[in-house]
Amino acid sequence: MGSASGGCDEGYSTDIGVEDSACDMEISAGMTKYWRPNCDESLKPHVGQQFVSLDSAFGFYKQYASSVGFDCRQSTTRKGRDGVVVLKQVVCSREGFKQSSSSTSSTTQSTVVKRRRVTNRVGCKAKVVFKVNRNLDADHQLFVASCVRANIGPTRSYRLFKEIVGEYSNVGATRVDFKNFKRDLMAYILNGDAQLFIDTLFKRRELCEAFGFEYDIDEDDQLSRVFLADAVSKKNFSLFGDVVSFDATYRTNRYNLVFVPFTSIGNHTRCITFGARLLTKEDIDLYVWLLESFKKIMGHDPICVVTDQDPAVKVVLAQVFGASKHRFCMWHIMCKVGEKVGPVLSKDEVFRTELNGIVWDNSLDPNAFELRWNHIMEKYGLGDNGCLVEFLVHYDSAIGAQRHAQAKLNVDCEACFPVLKTPLALERHAMAVYTISIFYDVQDEICSACFSCQVVSLTDFNGCVSYVIKDGDHRTWRVELALNDYCASCSCKMFEHRGLESIPSRYLVHRWAKGACLHPIFHIDGTLVDQSAKVENVRVLTNLMWSDIYACVGLADGNIDRLSQLQRVINEQRQIFLQDGSENGNGVAVGSKRSVINSFCGDVSVGSTVDVHDPVQAKNKGSGKRLKSARERAASKCAKQSRRYHTCDEYGHNSRTYPLNT
Repeated sequence: MGSASGGCDEGYSTDIGVEDSACDMEISAGMTKYWRPNCDESLKPHVGQQFVSLDSAFGFYKQYASSVGFDCRQSTTRKGRDGVVVLKQVVCSREGFKQSSSSTSSTTQSTVVKRRRVTNRVGCKAKVVFKVNRNLDADHQLFVASCVRANIGPTRSYRLFKEIVGEYSNVGATRVDFKNFKRDLMAYILNGDAQLFIDTLFKRRELCEAFGFEYDIDEDDQLSRVFLADAVSKKNFSLFGDVVSFDATYRTNRYNLVFVPFTSIGNHTRCITFGARLLTKEDIDLYVWLLESFKKIMGHDPICVVTDQDPAVKVVLAQVFGASKHRFCMWHIMCKVGEKVGPVLSKDEVFRTELNGIVWDNSLDPNAFELRWNHIMEKYGLGDNGCLVEFLVHYDSAIGAQRHAQAKLNVDCEACFPVLKTPLALERHAMAVYTISIFYDVQDEICSACFSCQVVSLTDFNGCVSYVIKDGDHRTWRVELALNDYCASCSCKMFEHRGLESIPSRYLVHRWAKGACLHPIFHIDGTLVDQSAKVENVRVLTNLMWSDIYACVGLADGNIDRLSQLQRVINEQRQIFLQDGSENGNGVAVGSKRSVINSFCGDVSVGSTVDVHDPVQAKNKGSGKRLKSARERAASKCAKQSRRYHTCDEYGHNSRTYPLNT
């Protein structure tokens, strides 16, 4: 809260009996004389002084007035639209003059005699004005910025802050203040959004040389495409990048840029993200640039790429990833089954069961799949039928949550042990080498081999032993064992897909093992990288401080002595910081919007000139008003139930269109 002290006139000085030596006289430009009483500096108010609350501000000024020889009282109070006091004036008890009131009486009424009263009002001009600071304090600003980073709006941020401090009166701001700061923060960032986004990426490359990104601008210097992948993403690609999936159906932020995530499945059968790509268009040239940037930063092509049925992607993959196998995503294909086969057949449960039994059966070889597929086609008569920075913050938050879940699964694999179902050493070895989720799949196969499978026949020919096995579904498979090197193969291909005292190393697929990604130090393109080093020290220390503060509050909760001691220590340190200065060492005021932006998106320097301008709003397939298919229109029509006419208790008409009334 700010304060401004006034002065007293010469008559006031005489009334209170303050000697000339007890006051300092000042003469203003308008030749007005002001006397300022001498007192201890700690008691003297000054312009810009801050207080925790209006009550503490009034108490401070009352103590000052008492020490220099006068009394004070509260005067004008002003409230905002939300009913919160935003201004309060405190004046000398002798401020102003007595209002003279003349009583006029009519001729029919008698004159009322009033007692004469004395007054101590002499027009003293000593006063102070306290204004409530509607600009949020540094702690409020950092809290709102942290909530924005977690994709929490200002209203929920306000409620969450209230739960932390206990009552709305302890928040120190209003819901409107939280909304206004979020608005100002976004407005400040959007003024040069693309440039700030690119500067942040350059800053991250300075912190870690393994951080890779590429960007391009159009002829108008507007950002048109971005690709980024940090060191951990590149490490994950080297471990789990044999099969990569990317989907270009996402839209993001105010520019409607196409968000293209490259993902795969990790050793815990969970999603792993390799990086983020933003495109303004979905044409062949931009896809070529995207995949070439991916190959440049990742170092090699994936073995297999899974995409949706986009013709442009199909052409580009064959051009850039010539050695990679291209497969369409089964989820996208199955979503279009109803549209392709028609509304009647799509509701046929027998057809659905037969179709799912083919497309989701991993044990079928290509010839068997084609045979069963053609059988279904003939049976059913089917044939051929004709704010970038904010995005970066949210992307970092999502990737952080994904990697935290991955780290927790790694810890669970080391600390927890699944229950064995057989006494076989093969199962114990599988438990030791595989992650828990993969072990359960292997365990099911081991149990099926022990309890559901039986050997039908055995042949030995030319150093190769061949077994014919029948499983629980009465399907037969052939297992062949070469005696010279004890290399085994099965026609079901499940052993190669997932990975006999112990499992031979040749059959262990490292990507499914426990130790696939446990090493924090690794090589990328011949460079030794420590993924735990080179982090922003300011952000790390800030997070540790919040953690320590919450820990101290938790330890002191319920103990009045500890809480009082903690509050005293924090308030003392706060006063020291307020008196010590307001710069953080880089010429940026602590608690300013610039300081909060540095903590929000990194300590970057935005020059007076902008080299990279914000992208134009992209217009691609799927953006704007989308054209609905016949299937979607029919479903929407069925969902809209017509109103029932109460007279005849039937649908389809009302009182005006009822046949008997026409």
